[in-house]
Amino acid sequence: MRTRFAIASVIDAAATGIWPPFALLFLVNAQDLSATTAGMSLTVGGLIGLSVGPPAGMLTDRIGPVKLVIASNVVRPLGFACYPFADTAWAAITVAAVVSVGDRLFWTANAPFAKAVSKAPRDVERLLGRQSIGRFAGSGLGAALIGIMPDVSDPTIYNVVNYASAALLALAAGLLVGIKVPVPQATASSGWRTVLRDRRYLGICGTQILFCIASIGKYTVLPVVIINVLGKPSWVAGAAMLTGMVVYIVVQEPVLRLAERFSRRSGMIIAGGLFAASYAALAFFPTTPMFLVTSSVMSVAEALFSPLATAAAADAAPKEAQGRASALFQLTWGSAVAVGPGLLTGLLALGTVPLWLALAVISAAAIPAVIATQRQPQRQSVQPEVPRPPRADAQK
Repeated sequence: MRTRFAIASVIDAAATGIWPPFALLFLVNAQDLSATTAGMSLTVGGLIGLSVGPPAGMLTDRIGPVKLVIASNVVRPLGFACYPFADTAWAAITVAAVVSVGDRLFWTANAPFAKAVSKAPRDVERLLGRQSIGRFAGSGLGAALIGIMPDVSDPTIYNVVNYASAALLALAAGLLVGIKVPVPQATASSGWRTVLRDRRYLGICGTQILFCIASIGKYTVLPVVIINVLGKPSWVAGAAMLTGMVVYIVVQEPVLRLAERFSRRSGMIIAGGLFAASYAALAFFPTTPMFLVTSSVMSVAEALFSPLATAAAADAAPKEAQGRASALFQLTWGSAVAVGPGLLTGLLALGTVPLWLALAVISAAAIPAVIATQRQPQRQSVQPEVPRPPRADAQK
């Protein structure tokens, strides 16, 4: 059961990870949409898909995570298969919304699914880490394809990526059929009120938004900056993304093993610092070597924050409302994915320096946010000292 989940989740992550480097390039160069229109189309479609998050959380608590993950791998292939026809803003919004709906189903059920099949408390991080390896391998493959594209306006490679992604998602669904995990019994305290009253959990979700925007900046807008703004060859964008992918795959397992010796807070603080330093460097040194270096450094940051943050949220979630809690946590990721393209292309309209500095500030803000959401150690109560009765021999 655990092995099938691990294999299916890696395939799933690779299939969905390959598209983000292509999304804006495809809509701008192959479908002739402006950068602003393309970014806002992806944002609006993503926001529409976010509405599925809360119902998905309720369904996870009611029927378990397996059926929702399988359903997501039916919905998303439909969206990817229709991307080649997204040649208007409305068509792009519709397709992005379908894919986003499938994403919400998957990511809402994913953490409870991983926790249900894990063998030990920190085994969740390893499962999520390997899943992330698949996602970054997909992103790296996408970046490599961008690097060898003879013409970024030719839709051929874009269409191959879409249809291949759809087929891989269908394969992942087939691997999960028949897996059963325990479904928590609903109680009177398993509603949304339980989750929304947990201030620490809400803080963890808010912190995730900052990390997600930092990560999305690398995958959605960096290729556009390199190719469309700076006028560099497409191989530069491909090399930067591919280098980051290789670094991520190589360091993921060692980084998580090292992180197990320390608190999750320490790992996420380091991740925020690495993101901030990378974006600040891009603001002042937008050179080809710097793109390669910062892509690698940000991959180390992603290897830390992604599994650690998700595992921390899964552990902090109210036991009686894990599906709803996961839905809220993934809603933060979905919000960043949805808002990211529009926000970042809007900042890009002001110039590359404001874009990179804004991302540096967002990344740095994650550090105090992580510290603020950590559980404070309980102080031991001091018992008042009780006067001892005088010793018998002292009275003599």
